[in-house]
Amino acid sequence: MCSTKPFKNRKKVLFMLPNFSAGGAERALITLMNNLDRTRFEPLFLALNETGPAREWLAPDILVFTFTNRTIKGSVLKLISFIKEHRPDILFTTMVHINGLALLMKLFFPRLRVIVREAALPYVLITQYGPKGRLCWFIYKLLYQRADLVISNCSQMIDQFRNDIKISTHNHAVLFNPVDTQRVLKNMPEVFENIPGRDKTLSFVCVGRLSYEKGYDRLIESLAKTDLPVQNWRLDLIGEGDHRKDLERLIAEHHLGDHVFLRGYHDQPWSVAAQADALLLPSRWEGMPNVVLEGFACGLPAIAMREAGGISDIAKYARPQDLKIVDTMDEFVSAMQHVQITPKQTPALSILPEVFALPSVMRQFEDYLIPAKTS
Repeated sequence: MCSTKPFKNRKKVLFMLPNFSAGGAERALITLMNNLDRTRFEPLFLALNETGPAREWLAPDILVFTFTNRTIKGSVLKLISFIKEHRPDILFTTMVHINGLALLMKLFFPRLRVIVREAALPYVLITQYGPKGRLCWFIYKLLYQRADLVISNCSQMIDQFRNDIKISTHNHAVLFNPVDTQRVLKNMPEVFENIPGRDKTLSFVCVGRLSYEKGYDRLIESLAKTDLPVQNWRLDLIGEGDHRKDLERLIAEHHLGDHVFLRGYHDQPWSVAAQADALLLPSRWEGMPNVVLEGFACGLPAIAMREAGGISDIAKYARPQDLKIVDTMDEFVSAMQHVQITPKQTPALSILPEVFALPSVMRQFEDYLIPAKTS
C-alpha cells in the first residue's frame, strides 16, 4: 500500500457491501480496496449492516460507515443521502443484489461512475436460486446496461451474459481475483508439525464453505466406491456451512470416519492446508475459484472439475503439473490416485502465475477506475 499522506485531486472511491460476511466476494472487494494507491485514490467503505467477521480485514486508514442493519431494499433513500453528503467520484460494489442498488444511484447521480463486479456465474444464479434467481435476471436485464463497467472475474461469466442472459457485453471486462500472497502466508509456520505417519499418508485438502455447490457430497460418494492406492489417506475439509450434517451422515454411512475430517472454520486455513499433497475442487459450479489461486501461492497443486467456472482461465496460465482438470468424478478420483505422498517440513515455493498476483491485478483495476482518455 502506498503512502497515506494527503494528495490533491485524488478520486474518492466508495466500496459497498451488504455486511461483513467472510466470503470470497467480500475478500476480493476488500483486497482491492486495501491496496489502492493512496496517492491517486481515497477509499471509503460502507456496509448496510454490521454483521459478520470481515471487519477486521479492512486496512486501518479506511473510513468505515455502516447503516443500522438495513436491507438492500430499505437502503435506497439512505444511500442517496450518503452519496450527497460524501460525494464519491466512483462507486464500486460486488454481488448482484447490491450491484442493483448501486446502479439505481445512476438515476440520481448520472455523473457518478458506477462499477459493479459480478461474483458468481450469472446463469447458475438465475437457474439454481428460485425467486432470488429471477430477481437476478431482472437486475441483469434492466440495470447492468447502466453500469460504467461490469467486471467479471473470469471469461466464462461474460460468455454467460452474452449467450445465456442475452444482454450486451459492450461495458464488460475481466479482472482476475487478486491473490494477496502476504495475507495468504500470514502466520504460516516456518516448520510444519506433520501428523504421525505422514510419510506414509496421502493427504488431500478442500477449503471452502460446506454447501451443495462445492460438491463435497459427490466427492465422498466417489471415494467410497473407489480404493485409493494406499491404505493410509486422509481428506481434510476446512470450512463451515449448512451441509455439515449431510456430510457427517455420508461419512458415517460409508465408514470413512478414519479418512475424511470436517475441520470447521479456520481464520488462517493455509497454515493447515499447505501441508497437504494436493488441493481438491469437486465443485458443481464456481466463479473464479480463489481457493485454487491461494493454494498455488502456498505451492499446492490442484485437481478440479471443469464445471468450476474460471478454472479454465487458470489453466491457461498454470503449468500442467500444477493443475489437473477433469470432466467426471470417476476421472477426479483417478487423478487423486496419481498424486504422490510428499511430506513437507517447510512451506513450499509459490507456483502462482504472475497474472493473478496482487500487483498485476491492482494495476489493471486502477486503470478501470480511471480509464485513459481517448482522443
